[in-house]
Parts: sequence; structure tokens; C-alpha cells
Amino acid sequence: MNFFDWSQLALVCLLGAMSPGPSLAVVIRNSISYNRIAGISCAVGHGLGMSFYASFAIIGLGIILQSYLNLFFIIQVIGSIFLASLGLLFIIKSNAKIETKETNNNIVNTNSFIQGFLIAIFNPKILIWFTAIYSHFIRVEADFFEKTILVSTASIIDALWYSLVTILVTGFNFKNFIEKNNSKIQKLMGLLLIIIAISLLYKLIIV
Repeated sequence: MNFFDWSQLALVCLLGAMSPGPSLAVVIRNSISYNRIAGISCAVGHGLGMSFYASFAIIGLGIILQSYLNLFFIIQVIGSIFLASLGLLFIIKSNAKIETKETNNNIVNTNSFIQGFLIAIFNPKILIWFTAIYSHFIRVEADFFEKTILVSTASIIDALWYSLVTILVTGFNFKNFIEKNNSKIQKLMGLLLIIIAISLLYKLIIV
């Protein structure tokens, strides 16, 4: 995998992590209700949960790529359409608000880690997301090291993004910024996803 392909993968993973949703709400809630360490623990747990689905997607696609090239091509096309549809959905639902209300439960940082892990694990749509993404970046000759990069890129970016959100929330009142600009954020990420999906589909079919 060259740097350009990796940068495309990293950008898509970052856009996915930045998408406002239940994971973001849980990280913000733990950060506000408890402390910065609890928020970061939740972020690390979520990143680890993401690596679980990323590994499954890589293993499954690797098997398909080696044995069923026509099926793999179809998955790549469907993956591009899925990313574009997801981007369109971001734009259509850009006015939907996320819930980030504070709670008062006494919970330790370990439980925050478990919360982050479980909210990723119990979201099977993440597997579809990774299948759509990795179908464009995994190669038949990819070795264990390259596959590890694919998995760790998504996991680390996810954990780092939510850790950054925790720092901003606990130090710079980022929660209000997200709530006020949620619609603009959703539309921008939706547009970027559509552009990336079209470029991947173009490279797949035309080039």
C-alpha cells in the first residue's frame, strides 16, 4: 500500500469517526459526567472495539479476494455505493440532533472503557462500513504487516479522535460547538464521503 492509498483510507476512517452519533454521545457524556480520564478510557475502548470488526472484515475480504474475484469486484462496487449512500444520508439527516445529556451515575474509568468497547461491538453496521472501505484497499498479495496496518489505522484514528473530543469537551466546551454546528458538520462529511465514493468507483471501473 502506497502513501496516497493509505491517506485515502485514513481520511475515510476519520470521517467515519467524526460522524455525530451514539458513540460520540457516550464519549462526551462520560467526559462531562466524570472526568477526562473516563472520556479517554471510553475512547480507547471504542477504538479496540472497532479493531474487532476491522479484523473480521479483513479476514473475510482476504478469503473472497483469493477465491472469488468476480464476487470481490461486486463487493467493491456495492461498497462504493454504500459510502455514497451514507454520505447522502448524512446530508439528509443533517438536522437531527444528538443527545449528550449529563448523567450522575458513579462509574469508574474501567466501566467507561467497557462502555466504549461495547457500543462499538454492538453496532453491526460497523462491519458493513469496514467491508465497504477495505474492499478498495486490501490487495491479494497483502501480507500480515499490511493487513495489520489496515486494521490499526482505523482503530488508532478512532481512539485518537474520541480522545481529542474528550480533551476539547473537558477543556474548551466543545460540546456546545458540536450541538450548534451539527448540521454543517454532517453536510460537510456527507459531501466528502460522496466525493471519495465517486473517486473510488471511478478508479475501479474506468481506470
